[in-house]
Amino acid sequence: MPLNKLNLFKNSQITQEQFLKEYWHKKPLLIRNGINNADLSVLPNKTQLQQLSCREDIQSRIVFKQSETEYDVEYGPFIENDFEGIDQDCWNLLVSDIDKWLPKSRNILAYFNFIRNWIFDDIMVSCGSTNGTVGPHTDHYDVFLIQVHGQREWSYTTDKIYNPELMPEQALKLMSNFKADKAFILNPGDILYLPPEVAHYGIAKSEDCVTCSVGMRTPSHSELLTSYTDYIAQNLSDNDRFKEPVFEKQPEIGEVTESDLNNISKILIQGLAIENISLPNWYGKYITEYRSLFYEFNNDQDINELNNEKELILSPFSKSCYFNENNSTQLYVNGQEYLTSLSLAKMICNEKTLPSEGFAKSSEVDKKIIHELFENGSLIHK
Repeated sequence: MPLNKLNLFKNSQITQEQFLKEYWHKKPLLIRNGINNADLSVLPNKTQLQQLSCREDIQSRIVFKQSETEYDVEYGPFIENDFEGIDQDCWNLLVSDIDKWLPKSRNILAYFNFIRNWIFDDIMVSCGSTNGTVGPHTDHYDVFLIQVHGQREWSYTTDKIYNPELMPEQALKLMSNFKADKAFILNPGDILYLPPEVAHYGIAKSEDCVTCSVGMRTPSHSELLTSYTDYIAQNLSDNDRFKEPVFEKQPEIGEVTESDLNNISKILIQGLAIENISLPNWYGKYITEYRSLFYEFNNDQDINELNNEKELILSPFSKSCYFNENNSTQLYVNGQEYLTSLSLAKMICNEKTLPSEGFAKSSEVDKKIIHELFENGSLIHK
């Protein structure tokens, strides 16, 4: 079946449209048999996951449950002998950013192509012992929990829980008062969707249990405001300074007055005005660098290696989006802005693919952009 025809809800009583309207960001949903078992093969099994956790550049950790109120965590990289020598009954290995280190795993994202891809964070995969768990907790992001192998039981709340009471003196932020409203055992191909702040607790029910987490993360208000003010500050002149008010009576030498604060308030209100900057320019650059690993792991490429007869794809480490208005298209890739055609922007951001014939049909402006994206490693040969 073509990837763009995959339907997560083919065996469900609801449609994609109903999901987006009634559940997305709002409430949990269990989806039985949402993913074809054959398509799960793009995700690592337990042995492959343990091997990935031994690589120095891949983020991994093992959570050990000692009791209901005591958990330990060890961080990778590990060595393969570590797993043979685990003498604890309850452990859970988690490996992050599988989509970047095992690119074929990104094929599973075709099931989620009804959600805008610029909020996609990563694919994390976990395995461990029977009864392995990371404990009861909440997350600040939307997540689709896919059962790949074996079984895992998920208990969760139906309501969101903000600022839960946490277990004291633990390395992980685990809830001390978790009370589930629902519990289900997931089999391969089943998916549990959880919006942000819904408390959940997963426990492996078999030794071969492998669970995949597809995370969708939007920035917090704090992150947005920090980035926005930094962006504005970069474009302000040091010649513009706070000026003391003119006082009828000079205040005490250590005093800050209400007039001072009023002047400061005017500076902040004027400086933070949205019309002072190009909002798409700031946000496009910001969101395509948000939680990105591109500049840590990308490799520059020699332009002479570009083969116009071969298909190009967006690097697994790249993030992209575009803004289109008034017949003008701004493409953003890894924090950089490009003025391009809408067709090129759609190929890069929607399809993540530039077919060989696409280059020949491109304008000279688009070809120059393609060259630049290839050279900096944003686009690579398939």
